[in-house]
Order: sequence, then structure tokens, then C-alpha cells
Amino acid sequence: MLLAFFVGIILGIVFFGGLYVSGQKMNKVKHPGLFMAASFFVRIAIVAAGVFLIRDGGFQNMLLALGGMILVRLVMTAKVKKRTKNAGH
Repeated sequence: MLLAFFVGIILGIVFFGGLYVSGQKMNKVKHPGLFMAASFFVRIAIVAAGVFLIRDGGFQNMLLALGGMILVRLVMTAKVKKRTKNAGH
């Protein structure tokens, strides 16, 4: 069960970290819309594969993985807000 939570943390880092990196690189690519769409589909495919691998443990494992992803989202959102606030000064 604890493994599912850590898998969720890893999936969250991949998904939200990938979103952050994609957002940072968006101004440097020729077709930003296509780039973001491709990034989204790659990130979703990775998360879907991760959820597929832990689904055998039942819905409890899926909820734990979701909890890990939400935790990563909260931490990353707080860090980005703090970084943005500090950059504005």
C-alpha cells in the first residue's frame, strides 16, 4: 500500500514537473500549441501506465497514488508561487 503512495509521488513529479518544464520551454519552440499538446499526451500516457501497473491492488492503491500526486501538486504549486513572488521583488 505504501508503494502505491510512492508511485503516486513519482507520477506526480513526472506529470507536474513535466508541465513546469514544458511551460518554461514554450517560448523557445516554433509551435507552442503543438508542443504543449504533445507534452500533455506524453505526461498522460506515463500516468496512465503507472496507474495501470498499480491497479491490481484495488481502488485503495489507486486512491493512495492519487494522494501522492495531489501532495506533489500542492508542494510544487507552493514552490512556484514562492519563486514567482521572490522574482517580482
